[in-house]
Amino acid sequence: MEVVTNEQTSRLRTFIRSTLGCGCPDDVLEWIQCTHTELAQEQDTRIARIDVGGQLLVYVLEIEGHDRRAEEALPAVISAAIVDRATSCFNRLRVVVAVDDPEEMKPRLEGVFSGSAPADDKVHLHVVRTTDLPFD
Repeated sequence: MEVVTNEQTSRLRTFIRSTLGCGCPDDVLEWIQCTHTELAQEQDTRIARIDVGGQLLVYVLEIEGHDRRAEEALPAVISAAIVDRATSCFNRLRVVVAVDDPEEMKPRLEGVFSGSAPADDKVHLHVVRTTDLPFD
């Protein structure tokens, strides 16, 4: 578990509100915990798990320089996030894929998402530019 500084918390709040468009009440954003993992077989692939007030779960998939590999990795990330959401009792889930060219990749990733995620209006996909991420 990583200690999140006040500056990082502020960047995470801005990312959640502005980039993801989350309308969570302010009290939910009071407490944010963020952890990062790397997929064992892929050194350039990071997954961040962001717990926002115990209500919103955000999984961020970031693959440096290999936008197309995000399509391959996304189903496993969705599966893990869905299980995590259910077992940890989160209300909402947002799966974020950070790529260099979101305009090109968004339709492809939306297709993968629609085939892998449950039909649930509380589960959303966001495709963002890697530079939009709030991480150091």
